[in-house]
Amino acid sequence: MYFAAIIIVFCLLPTVTAASTGNSYDTSCTCTQASPNGSFCWAWTCRTDQITKCFPNDATVEIIQTRRRIPMKNLNIGDRILVDIDRHGNRIYEPVYAFIHANQNGTYDYLKITVDKSFEQPLMISSNHLIFRFNQTKPCFAGHLKIGDQLQIVSEHGAYQAGTIADIQLIKSQGFYAPLTRSGKFLIDGILVSNYAVVANHQLAHLVIQPYRWGIELLGSSAYSANIHWYFQTLYDFVEKVNRWLFSIDLYDGHMIVSSYL
Repeated sequence: MYFAAIIIVFCLLPTVTAASTGNSYDTSCTCTQASPNGSFCWAWTCRTDQITKCFPNDATVEIIQTRRRIPMKNLNIGDRILVDIDRHGNRIYEPVYAFIHANQNGTYDYLKITVDKSFEQPLMISSNHLIFRFNQTKPCFAGHLKIGDQLQIVSEHGAYQAGTIADIQLIKSQGFYAPLTRSGKFLIDGILVSNYAVVANHQLAHLVIQPYRWGIELLGSSAYSANIHWYFQTLYDFVEKVNRWLFSIDLYDGHMIVSSYL
């Protein structure tokens, strides 16, 4: 009877648009793990068709001028930000040469990832953005992370260490930013992430953006815009056509698992 009751609870659990607190989400979620009495959901499986937003206004990056973190909304083209830490503990900074897109206005869906041992605020990142797991060279989509996975975080002593994911929530946050650096990576809220999203292959994404970087070096960067730059939109449209008609490319499938939504 107990197992039958659990099955009935799962059958009765609806697919909802995550909006229990009055926020309107672009993500639909279904409860996939409920408490024994069905009164509480421990895990939601969600799907989104939202285009990449990357990071909100209040996500933070470290700049070389002060060695302190500033919110993304205050970041400018040309600012040198922390992109890596070498094996000797030296901090590596690179200039932001462009933004794929940026906008301080509007609220958008993000994952709020809380990490054990991290002395920073929780990471807020769009589900289709690439992020590095600890001791792994190939990043994965943030939406494919699970509680218990380990990320590459900066310790209070300034070196990399493993940070275990303790919680993943779906939230709304204001604005969106997608900065670009020469190495194709940087640290946001003290956690190592890629510049790129949607396509799983970080190295391929970094390679095909090289002509854009050359153009910036020759002509300089234009002011950032809320719209995705035509170069990146053209690349994305091309990849979609290749994926549909020629051969499969590992693109983000829109799925994620969260413990709750706010």
